[in-house]
Amino acid sequence: MAAVLLGSMTTFAQNIDKNELKQLANFLNQPSAEAGKTNAEVLKITNLKTPAAWEGVTIENGHVTAIKWNDKKLAGQFTAENFKALTTLDVSRNKLTAVDVDGATNLQQVNAYRNQLTSASFDGCANLRKLNIYRNRLTDIDVTATPLLEYIDASNNYFVDFSVANSTQLKTLNVQGNHLENLDVAGCTGLKNLYAGYNKLTSLTLEGVTSLANINIDSNDMSTLVISGLPSLGTLLCSDNQMKTLMIRDCPTLIDVVCSYNDLTSLQIADAPQLQYVDCSYNDLTELYLDNFNFLQRVICNNNQLQILSLTFDDALRYVNCRYNQITDFRTAGSNELQQVACQWNY
Repeated sequence: MAAVLLGSMTTFAQNIDKNELKQLANFLNQPSAEAGKTNAEVLKITNLKTPAAWEGVTIENGHVTAIKWNDKKLAGQFTAENFKALTTLDVSRNKLTAVDVDGATNLQQVNAYRNQLTSASFDGCANLRKLNIYRNRLTDIDVTATPLLEYIDASNNYFVDFSVANSTQLKTLNVQGNHLENLDVAGCTGLKNLYAGYNKLTSLTLEGVTSLANINIDSNDMSTLVISGLPSLGTLLCSDNQMKTLMIRDCPTLIDVVCSYNDLTSLQIADAPQLQYVDCSYNDLTELYLDNFNFLQRVICNNNQLQILSLTFDDALRYVNCRYNQITDFRTAGSNELQQVACQWNY
C-alpha cells in the first residue's frame, strides 16, 4: 500500500507544470531574511521537486491554486508569472523586495503587505479583486489591467502619483500615508470609501464618483475644497490641511463633517438635510451659519474668531462648543432641544 501511495505521489509531482515549478524553485533558492538560510530552509522544504508536499502550497490538476507563505522570514523577489490556476497569494509580513504575478488570470486576492517591496506587477490579472500592499516601499503601480478590483490598500508606501481611473468595480481605496501629490479616481463609479489622508494633495476631483460614502483627506495641503453632488456621502473628514474655503452642497445623506485645524475663513453647507455633526474648531471663521438642519445635534466651533454664530431652527440640536471666540451675536431661535452651550472665553 505504501509503495502504491509513493508511486502515486511521484507521478503527481511529475505532472506539476514545469514553468510553475521552475519559478517557485528559483524563489526558494534565494537567501531568506534569516541569516545563512535560503527561503526553502525557513519553509522547511527539503525537496524542491515535490511541491505537493510543501506547506502552504495547494495544487490541483497539476497547477498551483494557492500559496500561503505569510510571516515566514522570506526575502528576495517572488515571481509567479502565468500561474493560470492561482487564485490566492499571501506572502505578507516578510522581507520581499518584489512581487510579479503577471498573467495569473484567475488570481483573486493578493496579500503582500508589510514587506520591503519596491516593485509589484499585476499585469493581466483580470480577475483580481482584493489587493493588500500596504507598508512597503512602492513608488509606482499599474492596475489598468485589473478591471474587477474591488479593494486596494496601498497605504504607507512612497507613491507620489496614484491612478485608479475608470476602475468601475472598485469600492474601497486606501492610499493614506504616502507622498501623494496627484490622485486620480475619475470614472470610479462604484467607489464608496476613499482614504487619502496624510499626503501632499493640493486638490481632489470627485466629479462623477457618485457612490462615495466616506472620504478621509486629513493632513493634506488643500487650500480650497468643493464637495458637490455626492448623493451617498455620509462622512467627510478633511482636518489639518491649509484650507481657507470649504463648500459642501447637494449631499443629501451627509451626516458628519470634520474640518478642524485648518485656516478656514469660509464654511458653507447647503442641501445636506441629514447633517448631524459639524466640527470646525481651530479655524479662522468670523461667521458661521448652520440654520434649518432638522437633524443637527452637535456643533463644535471653538477656537475660531467667530463674531456671529447662527444655529436657528435646528430641531435636534443639543450641544454647542463655541469657546474661545469673539461672539457678540449668538442665534438659537427655534432650536428648542438645546441642552448645553460651552461658551466660555468669548470676548
